[in-house]
Amino acid sequence: MSFITFTSSHFTSLNLIDNHLLERFERAGIKNLIDLSAYTPLELSFKFRLPIFDAEQILEKLFSTLTIQSKNVYDMLIQTSSSYIPTKLPTLNRYLNGGLRRGLLIELCGSWGSGKTQFCLHLTAQCCLLGLRSIYIDTEHTFSSIRLLNMMGNFNSEQEHLLELVRTETAFDSDSLMNILIQIENELEDEFKNNKLDQCPILLVIDSIAAPLRMSTMGYMRDNILLLFTDRAKRLATRYNLLVLGNVAKEFHLNDYLFVTNQVTTKRRSNVLTEKTDAHKTSNTSKTIGNDFYMSVALGKAWSYSVNVRLAISYQGDTRRQLIVGKSIESPGYSIAFRILTNGLEEIEENININTQRKSSKKYLVPKLIQADEMHLIGKQLRP
Repeated sequence: MSFITFTSSHFTSLNLIDNHLLERFERAGIKNLIDLSAYTPLELSFKFRLPIFDAEQILEKLFSTLTIQSKNVYDMLIQTSSSYIPTKLPTLNRYLNGGLRRGLLIELCGSWGSGKTQFCLHLTAQCCLLGLRSIYIDTEHTFSSIRLLNMMGNFNSEQEHLLELVRTETAFDSDSLMNILIQIENELEDEFKNNKLDQCPILLVIDSIAAPLRMSTMGYMRDNILLLFTDRAKRLATRYNLLVLGNVAKEFHLNDYLFVTNQVTTKRRSNVLTEKTDAHKTSNTSKTIGNDFYMSVALGKAWSYSVNVRLAISYQGDTRRQLIVGKSIESPGYSIAFRILTNGLEEIEENININTQRKSSKKYLVPKLIQADEMHLIGKQLRP
């Protein structure tokens, strides 16, 4: 019942909502209850300019009538066990149960030159080696086919045919980015109707989402554009999650995995109460009011609540990088050290010495556990 379209004769006969609102749903790409389940009452009220009470009533009426079929958790576990894209970072694969899970909206943030594009190319190369198709949307003109080929292995003709699995698109502003996403969705729907499931990509990279927004109008117009993008991204990701775990998963593969990059910006937290302790007199502590500068994601808090997984990259020297798992339901926040090489990414093993009085020192490979509320710092603290 949950996959019935709102424009079908059976749904129209139920007379649950008026035809004018159904037409607005259709124009917004909401075709069934699966698409509508991606919205909260507040989001539905804001998008369609409805009173919050009416939005709650509409959702309650639809969900009570068209109940989504329950699923067995064990079957869900079996279906998702093969839905991971592995990386060359063993610690990341281990703590995310095998790699980055498809069907999620994953954000990779970091300052300029930190290695976001390198990570995107690395993930695309991993898909090529697995024989999986991907789409790479380049908004900053940083995509390099030669670099992608180097990450797949030796630069020879034996690996060149794998580049056919990657489709590249270039977006110059937010309008062209949205048009590309709409075009991709329409093409995937046509491939599904023509039963060309082997042509469907499983990875969609947008590098980056912050770049086209710089060219957009300032103020609330930029927020509306970001809301439209988040709207479509969440709907695609939610539709895939339900389909891959439900009965239609074997028939319809839509945007299996969405991966976007975001930049960071410097913000100031004013009127911060700080403590300064005298080194010689620990009992005397002076408190002052000052300004605290910190690194935060450029797209703001509204965007941060929309992503399912957040990864952040920060500098640790000239060649050393730190990858922070800041938001994930499958893992606590860990920081993983790695370096960028010619053939891709390589994890740096961190050995920690544990000394005792009677026993010799032993070395343990322990990833650093971080606090979730420290994620906004992105591993950096700036001084005013």
